[in-house]
Amino acid sequence: MTAPRNAAEDGAPARRGRRVAGESGRAQILAAATTQFHEHGYQGATIRAIAAEAGVDTKLVHYYFGTKGELFTAMLAAAFESWGFPTLLTSDSVPPGGSLGTAYLRTVLTALEESEMGPAFIGLVRNLGTHEESRRIFLNFISRELITRLTPLLPGEQTELRVTLVGSHLLGTVIARYVLRVPPLADLPRDELAAAIGPTLDRYLFGEIAGS
Repeated sequence: MTAPRNAAEDGAPARRGRRVAGESGRAQILAAATTQFHEHGYQGATIRAIAAEAGVDTKLVHYYFGTKGELFTAMLAAAFESWGFPTLLTSDSVPPGGSLGTAYLRTVLTALEESEMGPAFIGLVRNLGTHEESRRIFLNFISRELITRLTPLLPGEQTELRVTLVGSHLLGTVIARYVLRVPPLADLPRDELAAAIGPTLDRYLFGEIAGS
């Protein structure tokens, strides 16, 4: 009895669908989601299109990530890791006497301006005031990836307040620079902008906070 031939041996096109599993499947779906959210934004991207991009069944996307909002949050978390967060707060790459806040903000600005994920994140921020689902996703991300993960890395007390202050300043900077495009913030070179704001972030992280 001869062994059954597969589609590739017969020259037939490969079947699409549930062909990946485990971490490789998750990574494939995340890569497809990054492309779709980059090209179409959060509201324009669909689970069906993401599944087609990844070459998997839509059920597999739901199995690994749940809803589109949960997939977007997972993708943001993966980008968060690839950009060097949250380990930057404990990084020894900042020279003695240097500003950790400056280095942190420079990394944020570089990620938003040079990574594939940047436009999708900015699009999410743009919709915060008018789109309830975008607001919910953003708050979930802030809670899970910023407050929960960064507070254990800070010394002293009031760590949750410190991280929240940093996050609020960063959000304001992102809105002013990329959404409203307020001059001169929108046109300032990112190194200069990071150097201007960084010391304030240092105070939020490590300095005295009046009234706390």
